[in-house]
Amino acid sequence: MFDFKQLIKNNYSEIIVFSTLFLFFLQMISDLGERIYDYALLGLKPTLHLLALLFLFSSIVLLFFRKTISDKALFIVGVLIIVTRVVEPLLKGEWFLIFAGLSVGCFLIFFPAYFTRSKIKEQQTGITLGVSLALAVALSILFRTVNSTLDISTYGWYQIIGWVLGILATLMLVGMLLKGEKVEQEKLIEEKGSASFGKILLLTLGMSSIFVIIWFTFVSPTVISRWTEANYIAIVIGVLAMLLLFIVGVMLKPDLMNHIKSWMLWAWNGLFALSLTLTVLVHQIIPTYGLFFPDDPAAYPILGIPTTFAHQIPLILMILLSPIIYIDFILLSRELLKIKPTPAKIGGAYTLSGGLYLLIAIFLQVLPNVWGYMQPISTVFRDLYWLAFLVPGVLITAPIFLIKKSSLNFEKTVKDLKSKSIILTILGLILVGTVVGALVTSPHPVTQDEGKTSLIIMTYNIREGVNLTGEKNYDGQLELIRSVDPDILALQECDPARIGGGNSDVVRYFADHLNMYSYRGPKTVANTYGTAILSKYPIADVEALFMYSTHQQIGSTQAQIVISPTLTFNVFSNHPAARGDDAKRWQIEEILSQTTGLDNVLLCGDFNFRPYSEPYNITVGLFEDSYEQMWLSPDETRIDHIFLSSGITVLDAVYIERGQSDHPAYWIEIQI
Repeated sequence: MFDFKQLIKNNYSEIIVFSTLFLFFLQMISDLGERIYDYALLGLKPTLHLLALLFLFSSIVLLFFRKTISDKALFIVGVLIIVTRVVEPLLKGEWFLIFAGLSVGCFLIFFPAYFTRSKIKEQQTGITLGVSLALAVALSILFRTVNSTLDISTYGWYQIIGWVLGILATLMLVGMLLKGEKVEQEKLIEEKGSASFGKILLLTLGMSSIFVIIWFTFVSPTVISRWTEANYIAIVIGVLAMLLLFIVGVMLKPDLMNHIKSWMLWAWNGLFALSLTLTVLVHQIIPTYGLFFPDDPAAYPILGIPTTFAHQIPLILMILLSPIIYIDFILLSRELLKIKPTPAKIGGAYTLSGGLYLLIAIFLQVLPNVWGYMQPISTVFRDLYWLAFLVPGVLITAPIFLIKKSSLNFEKTVKDLKSKSIILTILGLILVGTVVGALVTSPHPVTQDEGKTSLIIMTYNIREGVNLTGEKNYDGQLELIRSVDPDILALQECDPARIGGGNSDVVRYFADHLNMYSYRGPKTVANTYGTAILSKYPIADVEALFMYSTHQQIGSTQAQIVISPTLTFNVFSNHPAARGDDAKRWQIEEILSQTTGLDNVLLCGDFNFRPYSEPYNITVGLFEDSYEQMWLSPDETRIDHIFLSSGITVLDAVYIERGQSDHPAYWIEIQI
């Protein structure tokens, strides 16, 4: 007779359990951060949606457990992580936010509670956790790469991927329940009393810092690409290759790991923390002014510093050194497993390290971008984006001094040929799938018809790919753009390649799906709302511009679009924002100063001024309002404009209001 329980018990795999749970946690905390930003901060003033951050403090419930938490309780919480994760993509609005928060909260109960289990094989379990985390990150990279930075396992019919993983992980959780390991209670009590709360807190801070660095940096390599303007595909391959080398090394060639001495471990961590911080920091440098934007309007416009190979040296080092975070995860896990902390101790530690610390880390990331909107606190963090990476880098290095020499022992975990073949096959499929996905989805613009007599120019403030209700709306906006079929597209507020945008890259998503050339500027480390130019024609001589700011750093993009050997357009995507008439005048004068001596100028963007205002009158003193040229009067309600050099003939001009963003799309057709 078929024995289902025995089958599950015999095939129970902690790697399957934890690689799935880690993946789901990284997906859900990404969604939680994104939706809180969309609902609570994208409107540029805090709302009650910020209360969803309280889910980060879920570990506090462990304070109410005096005894070891049973496998049955762990099973229930683990299943809740899975159920809320697979249901969440089907929801909208506040329910989406709530289910993302519930999934994160359940993980922050399950994971620390797991360390209170009375296990014997701490060395092996530590390796299992480290490898599982690396596999989760590899899967995240795969799922995002094949769908142009949107996680395909939470997208449309591809959600079946999440359901399959969830079902498999649930079966493995049943196996955990059936195969719980116990030791003598007296020994357990003795070991529990041997570690101080301070040591447990420091170890958990290190583990939380690893989650932070992975979330902020590695789950979606487009984040690194937008920091540095380095080749996206090269970064994807580099990050994934180091991940897979770590897994192969730990599972199949552990002798290599046994050569690591304590001082090497400390040096490796220190160098990684330094290279991670410098990867961000060197791209924040402002010509003449260093790391901090000046408050003097006369200093602007400031041109972004050109990227050289020297700027990419920290990036290369960071990627090469990145396996250390998974080695650290193994070692920190081993120490916690040896301690076998009481639920109260580890619950208290994770309330601080998984709650308060995660909250601080999130604000270190977000506040530099909205430094003018949450005063006086946020103003302090202007131009300090690099601090969000230095802090976790230091906090994964510090606990390493607590690692005992016995924890540095690595044993071969996979010995038989069949298991080795299975592992190498899975890793190979992840690598090939990711590389092929990156290559296939990348745009390959086709040569345009030389016989064209007109061009369609479009400008669109996409509100970071979000609609009026705060829902992610890449596809709705993409459909609108496709209906216009522009030859040149200027985008504003297109900077979501950080945690506030779920680490998705809306410019890359649009460029991939529209098969267009693209340039997005300035780099995301500058913490502007970002602008971009997409084109069916080759883009040349790109430049990022910074204007004077009163409450958020302003960045605009300039590029030459080569239509033919005899025809080139100078295109600007502009998005000024200021408080006060003087600042508004300074900003438009700054961008206009960059057009001096240029022909065939297309000055596009969300200008935040209406017709007949002072900045508008200054602009039409040099350029023509395309809408007014077509319809003989400006649209007095609009702040989205396309201004043209004299001599360019407008054949049509249309505003489209469909609610796909909080701005209308505006397009014109010009004669060439």
